[in-house]
Amino acid sequence: MDRIALPVSPLTVEAFAPYGRVLSPSGARDTGREGYDIWIQPFAAESRPRLQIVRYHARPFVVALIERHLHVTEARQPLSGSPAIIVVAESSDTPPGPESLHAFRLDGEGVLFHRGTWHAIDAYPQHGSHADFLFLSEEATVNELFEHPGRPPERTQVHDFRAAGIELVIDANALFKKPNP
Repeated sequence: MDRIALPVSPLTVEAFAPYGRVLSPSGARDTGREGYDIWIQPFAAESRPRLQIVRYHARPFVVALIERHLHVTEARQPLSGSPAIIVVAESSDTPPGPESLHAFRLDGEGVLFHRGTWHAIDAYPQHGSHADFLFLSEEATVNELFEHPGRPPERTQVHDFRAAGIELVIDANALFKKPNP
């Protein structure tokens, strides 16, 4: 099995732009009134939206499965627990190679994936026992994946790196290594 290390990059609006949007109050507000500002985000779903709280438990930093959703943008906003790492690749009709994957650390900021963005199924808490996320998707996609787990999905494409003989390991320490003087 080929073992590939994936470094973690800082999350910035520019670095994440090919995969989606960073959810933060930046730039000019869209609307609001005295006492609060509103930034509207381009969430889109072809079926009823589904808002969930997801707890990602600590696990080895190994990415086995990635997926992309064809009918929904998907948002993940950390709520509590450890900062967490997500893995993404640009939308494409075929699964991306390991060299196309990028890992980002979420520490308070959320993300909204473009429709079709490839992403690891899991988020990986950097330390501690878990990380909680507010998770916005759509009912048809979520139901298809969880109500019929043995059936190939129609609204989602899934790729298994392990089945392809690749062990993809997140190098969370790379983000915090200091250059030698």
